[in-house]
Amino acid sequence: MTSLEARLPHAAFARIHRAAIVRLDRLVEVRPGTHGDGSVRLACGAELRFSRRYREPIDVYLTR
Repeated sequence: MTSLEARLPHAAFARIHRAAIVRLDRLVEVRPGTHGDGSVRLACGAELRFSRRYREPIDVYLTR
């Protein structure tokens, strides 16, 4: 996952969990959890969890 993450443009993609990388412009909804974690819903309808360790790229994208 780390090597794939390094090859993708950081402005367009973000790792949100140890096993998930998403295209940020496909985020439709972000739901916070109780301990800094949460879940995201993508335009295709998929729902993925994000861990608090990988929350920062989501926050940065949403504040742009």
